Amino acid sequence: MLLIFGFKNSSRNLGLAQVRCPHCGNHAAQRVDRNRRAFSVFFIPIMPLGSSFSATCTACGSTTKISGDQADRILAGAY
Repeated sequence: MLLIFGFKNSSRNLGLAQVRCPHCGNHAAQRVDRNRRAFSVFFIPIMPLGSSFSATCTACGSTTKISGDQADRILAGAY
């Protein structure tokens, strides 16, 4: 019997917000993404293993890992 299993990574863009970049210091748009990881069998995600959030500066291209609360504040404009 052949069993194909592995991990699936997916990324979803949650939105853009105008905030100051912690890397370059410019007030530019930050793209907020949610990254998910799941265990898969036959290329079908079976069990979620966690998620993380990141913000990418559109001016310099640097990516910063952020928490879920920080992502919500950035997207609400309260950051």
